[in-house]
Amino acid sequence: MKHKDYKSVLVVQLITILLAGIISQDMGYMIGISIIGVVFNFFVSINKPIGFLFGVIYAIANGIVAYDTQIYATFVFMIFLQAPMALYSFVSWARKKKSTESIMREMSIKQNIALGIAMATLGVMMYFVLGGSKSISVLLDTIFFVCSVSACLLLAFCYKNAYVITLMSGLGGTFLWSYHMVETGSGCSIAVFYMIVSINSVIAVYEQYIQNRKFKIS
Repeated sequence: MKHKDYKSVLVVQLITILLAGIISQDMGYMIGISIIGVVFNFFVSINKPIGFLFGVIYAIANGIVAYDTQIYATFVFMIFLQAPMALYSFVSWARKKKSTESIMREMSIKQNIALGIAMATLGVMMYFVLGGSKSISVLLDTIFFVCSVSACLLLAFCYKNAYVITLMSGLGGTFLWSYHMVETGSGCSIAVFYMIVSINSVIAVYEQYIQNRKFKIS
């Protein structure tokens, strides 16, 4: 994506979130959280460290909403992992002299296998933990939690796989909040936000894995 296209794409995404929230008559704070989340996700997807500062605000606000809507795994993730890791990621990325595009690393086969095992183990643990809670959707909440935790850590330590996991997290969040919207009649703006996260992740995956390889070949 060319730099001149960044602003127009972000504006379109923000307008989409705003319209979705107004049409579904979401509470103002839900729309606000979604708007902050879009800015956070968009800038991180195009490797801009400033996005992580929005990520701190988004994580705290989203954690409060998740607790209020009984999505407990998301609450724990947002408050105790996403917020501090977003702050760490901003400091880490901002200190690097090279562009973030060039410092993103690919994981080895062994690392990918270890990641898969760790995600599966965490998923099983969280599923049984949430099984004893009043979470409205244990399976969706668990999947979203595992993908979000993994993407958060991979981004902080500059692994390209983070964008793939973020795509999975975005899809999980879309299904989770769509389910919540059907059950309660609210939350459309947040569901649309996660759909936009998925779209931005596709763009990031393309630029990291396809565009960069074309550049290296040429």
